Amino acid sequence: MRLIAATVVLLSHSLQAVTSENIRSVDPVARMFSGQMTSGGVAVAIFFVMSGYLITQSWERTRNWKAFLWARALRLYPALFVVVLASVFVLGPLMTTDAGYWSDPRTWAYLSSLALHNAENHQVLSGVFTDHPLAKVNSSLWTLQYEVFCYLGVLAFGLARLLTRESVTLIAVTLVGLMWRVPYIDHMPWVTLPADFAAGAALFFWQDRLVWKNEYALLAALGVLIAGATYHLEVGVATAGAYLVLSVARGGKLSGWGRFGDFSYGLYLLNFPVLQVIVSLGLHSPALLAPAAFAVAVFLSAGLWHFVEAPALRHRSRLPYESRALNPQ
Repeated sequence: MRLIAATVVLLSHSLQAVTSENIRSVDPVARMFSGQMTSGGVAVAIFFVMSGYLITQSWERTRNWKAFLWARALRLYPALFVVVLASVFVLGPLMTTDAGYWSDPRTWAYLSSLALHNAENHQVLSGVFTDHPLAKVNSSLWTLQYEVFCYLGVLAFGLARLLTRESVTLIAVTLVGLMWRVPYIDHMPWVTLPADFAAGAALFFWQDRLVWKNEYALLAALGVLIAGATYHLEVGVATAGAYLVLSVARGGKLSGWGRFGDFSYGLYLLNFPVLQVIVSLGLHSPALLAPAAFAVAVFLSAGLWHFVEAPALRHRSRLPYESRALNPQ
């Protein structure tokens, strides 16, 4: 499911990389639902739903804050360090048209992404991709700060012994209610992404009391479409969409795709820089750009997994025994 979501993000970014128009005017999901969400936005919401489920599961399995933080750091940071440092010290010097690349403050400001501070002016490198429709190096990193915020929320509630079915459900309902009733708040990621995460966490706690059937999953898909038709697509994704995503994930029909490794995080981190480089080489057709970028990004993601991510995750065993039970996702 994560690999599918990362692929959809790549497809959405492939449109951003070659068009000077607003992405909501060319993205198929945005056009279908009057610009409420892009296909990439839906994919990011799916990531947060699954993350809410899995991260809550990880805490419940250990209830050990050191093990929890260590597992989160090993899953998030090794790949992020490689991608950000490679962008500044390899990609930037190779692609820049600015002779003063190393003296430009933006070059060093980009490193703030390692601290999960990915403000708008920290997504560019001096002289890199400046003639592209979207002059950014990596348009994926901005979501990581919200992801970590949600991790810390799970940790805080867990330590306070407030991470319960009732409290998480109340948070999810409150955030979704705000999205439904407060104008324009459904376009604010500091509300929508935690709402998706909380929905996944709530479904983790309710999973044994819910009925997971294909027929209900189809009804959930219909619910998302109805929500979109009534201009509440974000709400539909965070409610019926969350059930749909986890129903498919729990069904097991997609099992086996990860036997060669989990390339989804690498694909998410690498897709935009790869797209930008290919555009620089002269390929501007989205129909050709997306598959070319996918092939290159999956190859690089495989390397990132086998040489960086997987070796890092093996270090979880250095913590007390209970940390070994952590789900690495």
